[in-house]
Amino acid sequence: MKLNQIAAALMVTLGCLAFTQAKTEVKKKTSKETTINKIEGSVKWTGYGVGDSHSGTITVKSGEVTMGNKDQVLSAQFVLDMKTLATADSKKLEGHLKSADFFDVEKFTEANFKSTKIESVLNDKKDMKANYKIYGDLTIKDKTQPIDFMLAVSKKDGKFVATANTEIADRTKYGINYHSAKFETVSKLGDKLIKDNIKLDIEIKTK
Repeated sequence: MKLNQIAAALMVTLGCLAFTQAKTEVKKKTSKETTINKIEGSVKWTGYGVGDSHSGTITVKSGEVTMGNKDQVLSAQFVLDMKTLATADSKKLEGHLKSADFFDVEKFTEANFKSTKIESVLNDKKDMKANYKIYGDLTIKDKTQPIDFMLAVSKKDGKFVATANTEIADRTKYGINYHSAKFETVSKLGDKLIKDNIKLDIEIKTK
């Protein structure tokens, strides 16, 4: 190969390397992440007995959401203030739920959720279907269990609103054993039996 041919080949190779590096730098510059830590919201809970149910709310104390390009949710976590647990059904029931029989809120003042994996799914805006499936860890009374749910996220006036419906399938895994059929016989409990599942309706907003 002649000297001028070698020089030309070298110039082409250097040009290709420079172009590749430029593309990489542009990609790095266009990729961005934004962390939002001004969060508010609540969780509506519903528990079930024999032929009846009770419901109430717990306030979201704090949280953090990481957003990527095109407002894609990359990670999420939030903390529940267990002392705000409330129900309009009766003050007696509210006090009992806060006691050591259930959530023991004086000892375990917070519960928290932290995502471990988030998948984007098709979003049907007309039917308000969820656009993410979130996998994470839910900690109640210092006991952590995996949970997953579908999450719908919308944006209005620069603020995000996230809603989800899910369920704690087995409250006893969090040490909430009162009147569970797993610890007492159904015949003994009678109409005082409390089912192990708890329905959760979640709404979180950025401030």
